[in-house]
Amino acid sequence: MLVIDLEKKKTQLNETYDEALGWWTKQLLKYMYGDDVNMIANLNEEEEVTAKFKIVGEYEDVKAYAVAVARQKDYLDAYMEFGKGHPQTIKAEGLLNNASREFESLTGLRWPFTTEG
Repeated sequence: MLVIDLEKKKTQLNETYDEALGWWTKQLLKYMYGDDVNMIANLNEEEEVTAKFKIVGEYEDVKAYAVAVARQKDYLDAYMEFGKGHPQTIKAEGLLNNASREFESLTGLRWPFTTEG
């Protein structure tokens, strides 16, 4: 099981933790793009969770991370469908930049991806 632990943010702000966060996020994005992976948020105790990852941390940190990951996926989708200079890609990039800044502001962690390059 993949565990993204945002609770360690206060004690492990180092390059190794940044690399781990990047790796975790890449794995989560792979799950999001996979054909046979269900993305499930288990809100009811009775339901069985089939996803093989867990995100732990303070509510606002986890929410900011989830929004940033979703915006990262939206940007990648737009980039692949329309190309870098298309208005929809530019809009998705702006939303991603806002979400990643919010994540960084709340957690003190660096968002592991950039749209520059």
